Amino acid sequence: MKRYDYIIAGGGLAGLSLAYYMNQSILRSKSILIIDKDDKVQNDRTWCFWEKDGQGEFDPIVFRRWKQVLFYGSNGFEKRLDLGDYTYKWIRGIDFYDHVRLQLEANPNITFLTTNIERLSDTSDGGFVITDDGQFIADYIFDSITPLSLDKPQRHNMLQHFKGWEITTPQPVFDLSAPTMMDYRVEQQGVGVRFGYVLPINQNRALVEYTVFSDKLLNQEEYDKELHTYIRDFLKIRDFTIEDEEFGVIPMTDERPKVSKRNHIIKIGTSGGYVKASTGYAFKRTQRFTQELVSQLLTTGKPQPRKKTFRQWFKNLLDSTLLNVFLENRYSGKAVFTRLYKNNPTPRLFAFLDEDTSLWEDLQVMSTVPLGAFARGLVGSLFRRF
Repeated sequence: MKRYDYIIAGGGLAGLSLAYYMNQSILRSKSILIIDKDDKVQNDRTWCFWEKDGQGEFDPIVFRRWKQVLFYGSNGFEKRLDLGDYTYKWIRGIDFYDHVRLQLEANPNITFLTTNIERLSDTSDGGFVITDDGQFIADYIFDSITPLSLDKPQRHNMLQHFKGWEITTPQPVFDLSAPTMMDYRVEQQGVGVRFGYVLPINQNRALVEYTVFSDKLLNQEEYDKELHTYIRDFLKIRDFTIEDEEFGVIPMTDERPKVSKRNHIIKIGTSGGYVKASTGYAFKRTQRFTQELVSQLLTTGKPQPRKKTFRQWFKNLLDSTLLNVFLENRYSGKAVFTRLYKNNPTPRLFAFLDEDTSLWEDLQVMSTVPLGAFARGLVGSLFRRF
């Protein structure tokens, strides 16, 4: 049984990001094993996020970027949003995998293993992993593959699920100057939120997605039907070819990650609560949290629990409140987001969603939501916890 300093269980966004920042520090001299059941040679996902100018760690692989985005809300509200000092960026999964793996593979201390992980165990000697290709042990295992339970009654659990088609058209129809970030003109059905999403590649090609926030998945035929309807009725496109497709499910939950008994197994990624509960955004949070983790390893030699500050508690409570509003159907989701984007400067709202705002700025943003529904959501979320 071979021993490593660190084992990363899962070579997706969180695992590769963690290894990437380790490799940029003196931790690059440590022995690191990255295990994933997939070899990451397919473009299996898309990440879109906003970032302030000059802060782009992965700018070399940004596929498309924009300084404005389109928003379509309720009651006929539509607007081209100016992002100020932010840029909206699109990174394709395959570009991220290739970019990071190329750097990591140049380090002889980093080993990749493509195999299935059968079990992770926290032992007195360290983190222990059993795979189809052998057993390994390390001082710490960083685990991004163990799913959250998503069944705790005191927590709020929704899913962000989406299907996207990359389509081409015989005529130039797509506006390259701005993507459609949220289009709530689609029919809202039952609990949650539904919206369309368009990322133009060129005038004849774009990624078009249908996204749902709800507590249950749809069947594949329904995603296809809604995509066809959105493309026909709202994009006014009748002649197109599907070149590629993607499907994804992201948990939106305020469940707290379980801490292992001896603290040799550290949850990261979705397993570690890196996804923002109220929106499903993960890319920027993953970069921030993995950099913090590397900083802890450099300064103390071991991972540290996240500090429980009032500011973080308050922001988590806001996430729980929004989830409660949606799950209990206290107010129309599309109306909530319309009010947020209509009544706030976009840079302030982006900073709020990135958790980069002060308490006063948080209160300014929250003053633009339906206060009665959110007051009931706040009470409901606290009632669940206590």
